[in-house]
Amino acid sequence: MLAVASAAPQFQGDSSLARILQEQRFNAGAGKFGSAYAQEDGVVFREESSGNNERIGQYSYIDDTGKTITVKYSAGVNGFRILEGDHIPSGGQNAAQAAVDGNGDIEEYDYQYYDDRQPDSVFVNPYDSSHHQSQHLLDGNLAGHLAGRVFTTPRPGFEPVTAKRVFPPGQIQLDRFPEGFNFNFQSQ
Repeated sequence: MLAVASAAPQFQGDSSLARILQEQRFNAGAGKFGSAYAQEDGVVFREESSGNNERIGQYSYIDDTGKTITVKYSAGVNGFRILEGDHIPSGGQNAAQAAVDGNGDIEEYDYQYYDDRQPDSVFVNPYDSSHHQSQHLLDGNLAGHLAGRVFTTPRPGFEPVTAKRVFPPGQIQLDRFPEGFNFNFQSQ
């Protein structure tokens, strides 16, 4: 799948602006799909579906001390489970098993809702004390509540100059077939 050099990255800066060095995606049909990518800041991710609502994957990143942290996981009908992780005690993590009915089907969990009172206004969060101070909200008038607010969004037509996260120059390959596709990107 994804091959990444084992040398520690020399990336300095905001990780959200790290270039994507390599990316792969596939869809093989019948619910089988996957993806993987590597960034210049050392982040690596890969995940595959087995086609029965189960996924297995792993991700890695460089922590504040420069150590690579890798987490392997599975996710599916029995929840999210960490199989192995450099930052957790050995032995992984076990999730609760899904409840199964007499037919072998997974039962929906019946959530208990403890507060079933109807709010006086759909705009009032009964647990947020700032909502109880606004008569507009208590009266069900969201527009009146927002009229007194000052928003900090930029004026229309003005776009602040920010770095856009885009693919760097490289090579893209897309192969299509009746059941799905393979997509590969390799940075130059």
